[in-house]
Amino acid sequence: MTQRPALLALTLGATLCLGLLTACGKQDAATTPGAQAPSLAAAQDPAALAKAAEDKRVAALPKADAATPVDAYRAIDSGNQLMYLFYAVSGMPPDMEQIAERLSQDYRATNDSFKRQDILKVLAPRVQSEIAAAGGHRYVIWEADNDVVDHYDFERKRFPVKPPFWKGESNFYYNDNAFYKISFNGDERVRGIPVADEAAARAIEDKVGKYGALRLRVYAFVQDADLNSKTLRSQPVKLELLDKQGKVLATTAL
Repeated sequence: MTQRPALLALTLGATLCLGLLTACGKQDAATTPGAQAPSLAAAQDPAALAKAAEDKRVAALPKADAATPVDAYRAIDSGNQLMYLFYAVSGMPPDMEQIAERLSQDYRATNDSFKRQDILKVLAPRVQSEIAAAGGHRYVIWEADNDVVDHYDFERKRFPVKPPFWKGESNFYYNDNAFYKISFNGDERVRGIPVADEAAARAIEDKVGKYGALRLRVYAFVQDADLNSKTLRSQPVKLELLDKQGKVLATTAL
């Protein structure tokens, strides 16, 4: 696990129900012209059934508009931003006591029920305003530096993105409020970052696996929210591979 000053990445196990980027909309095999009916073994395989159900769910989610300008993307640098966006996207009523625990030192410092209620009354309008504003900013940017790329693939001329990342099994969160996270709805298109130029590839390869040498900037559209894990799921739109000084070394639009 690699930690930046604010951002951590938590790679979950195979039990996590997730998604790291958009899945292309798929038609049911039963309704696709010329498609073969699934085998009996596939139809009885719990993993295959779960994947089919997840693919169908993701295909029905709202999608990013490719024409959205870059300046419409909002940089995420705080877990509180994720918290407000989580409630905006999920439509769930905000848990004010839980939110106050994360926003107010005074709330955390007292057990006086009346004082806590007074703090909640002051916080509530601000929180509602932040949630409303967050709902209008579902195009987001964040950075990950937890060793997400592997060594150069000469056959495909790309740097492979490690499976937990492109499968959506890595959740990203910030130290100020680690309770809320962001990730992807799994997307095969994120399996690699193309770099055809040899000189550029050599420069990147020299940094692969070195602590803090590379980070990935993600442009994404937040599609939905996992209520159980408090994780926002998104569709990746663009990836940029940066060095530790912030110089863009490679980029790919999805």
